[in-house]
This record gives sequence, C-alpha cells and structure tokens, in this order.
Amino acid sequence: MKLTKFTVLFLLLSFVVINTANAQVKTKSKNWKSATFTIEIAPHYTLPLQEAKGNVGDLFQFKNYGMKMGWGATFNFKFGLGPQGQYRPYLSLGYTQMQNKDDSYAHIKSNYINNGYPYPSGTDTSVAGKSEIFLRIPSIAAGFEYAFTNVDKKKRMWYPHIGVEFLMSVIAGTYRQTSANVTTDPNLETSFTIKSDVRVGFGAGLGATVRLGKSAGITFGGKYKLYNLIGKKSDYLKEVNKMNILDKAATSLNSNLSKDRNIGALEFYIGATIFLGKSKK
Repeated sequence: MKLTKFTVLFLLLSFVVINTANAQVKTKSKNWKSATFTIEIAPHYTLPLQEAKGNVGDLFQFKNYGMKMGWGATFNFKFGLGPQGQYRPYLSLGYTQMQNKDDSYAHIKSNYINNGYPYPSGTDTSVAGKSEIFLRIPSIAAGFEYAFTNVDKKKRMWYPHIGVEFLMSVIAGTYRQTSANVTTDPNLETSFTIKSDVRVGFGAGLGATVRLGKSAGITFGGKYKLYNLIGKKSDYLKEVNKMNILDKAATSLNSNLSKDRNIGALEFYIGATIFLGKSKK
C-alpha cells in the first residue's frame, strides 16, 4: 500500500516537471494570466484529532476511535470567477483512511460478537494478542476558496489561498485481532466490521499554489476536517461480528456512551495542479 502511494506521488510530480520543461521552451514570458479552471490531484498525510485519536483499546471503552495516523488523496475541481479568478467555488472528491495497531493486546475477549453490540452494560476486556483498526472515509465536498492572486502581481507564479467546505462522507471501518484466548488456534485472525453510515461535516484550510509552467504547477497546504458534525447516532446492532459507529451519546444503550464523539482530522497535502482557461486580466 505504501509503495502504491509513493508511486502515484512520483507520477504526479513527474508530470509537473515534464510540463514545466515544455513551458520554459515554448513560453517567452512568465506573465501568465490567472486560470478560470484548475484541477488538483493532492495526496495527503492525516493526523486524527478529537475523538478520532487514541489507542486501539479505547474504541471498546467508548472513549474514542483509537486512530493514530492516516493517508489519502483529494481531487479538486475549481472554477475561477472574478477579474483575476480569485473567487473559486469548487467540488472535491476525497478518500481518507485512518488506522492504528496494537502488538500486545486483543480487545474483544470472547473473539466473537453474536449477542448484539454495544453490550447493555460494562465494556470488553483486553487479552494477550494483536489487533489493528481502520476507518475508511470516502467523501464529496462543495466549497468556496479565495485566492490572493495579487501577491505576485507581475508574473503570477504563486499565490496563497484559504477556503471552507461542506462535507458529506460515508464512514466505515474494520477491526481485526489475533487472540491468545483462542485455544484452538492462537494465530487465527478474526475480523469485525464497523458498518458504514453517512455523516455531514465541514472543512477549512489554507495553502499555496506555485505555478511551474503555463498549464502546470504544485499545490500544498493543510486542512482541518470534522466528518460527523451532523447526523450522529447510536443504534443497537444484532449482527455477527458487526457494530455501528456509535458517535452519539446514548446511555440507554450502554452507560459508558455518555458523550458524543467527533471524528476530526488534520490533513497535510502536496500535489499537482493543472491550469485551464484564462482570465480577462
């Protein structure tokens, strides 16, 4: 998986370098006009925040979701409005995976869920073993960005930008463990599913774009996302080895579900930009 991520990033940067070389040969002046349409392909590294962050066992104590780090990518389609394309409504398609592992413990003692989840009282007990957990979040966002296109007035080779967005996500997950408590085969891995559900949230960030050629450049920056601002809920689920997201306080289900849990993250991205069209100025 890591090899795949770095391969994609290498190909994107190779495209930028080749395009830049062509632009330097064909273009006499670097006084490029602002683009009316841009496409960005931006891989990112993710730091879980709020109740997304924690240790694997915290999920089964209903404290947080036990995430440590993550990765993903976003495709942005931005439309430049205004005399210099500085007003930019945009559409984003993204994917984020957050994950963590525990090389010392398995956190479902019985290695099986068949009487429903969450348990009506108490929490699960950790035993010797190994475990890992993943949250997978495909999303679509509609946002607005303001680009400070006058920073580099003459050459327009770079500009900073800020933006906000509304975010709709499908949140799902997988928990896997190998438990020493399984006497028949201690090396047997058991998989548990966090069922997918839709949540609505928002994002806000800032970054900069550097123009390396007439139609290509790089973009980098950071963005905060809260994936489950709207739509939190907690429901009892009676399916074998499955559980719900359980992000809404619900002491009627389990006394430990005493507060809402927010799934937030900070993304640091760098990627390639393609410029299409020209503004009037």
